[in-house]
Amino acid sequence: MSSVLASLAQVARSRDPSINQRRAARVLVDMVSHITARGRTHGIRVINISELGLMCRSDAELLIGERVSVWLPMIKDVQAEVRWAEDGRVGMEFCAPIQPRIYESMLSLIPPRQTAW
Repeated sequence: MSSVLASLAQVARSRDPSINQRRAARVLVDMVSHITARGRTHGIRVINISELGLMCRSDAELLIGERVSVWLPMIKDVQAEVRWAEDGRVGMEFCAPIQPRIYESMLSLIPPRQTAW
């Protein structure tokens, strides 16, 4: 019975917005870019980014698990996997983390976002 309660406690924690479960802190940004998925290019607006992934808005119909190429300053095309998609928002995880020095330089070129979504 205690394992069931522990599992329920984990579910409750995972749904609590005050608990940050990210592996890397996200930086709020406001950048227009594009992705390539299934041979087609789609516009995106990057909302937040970290060394491990990003969240964007897009009208493209992307599938969870789909591999895409994301254009980022300095790096150009970065391979990523769609982790979730909901109401025009898409979360992607980079296939390989962005190196810290390159990440910091890239951030200096991206306008910061003034408000959260």
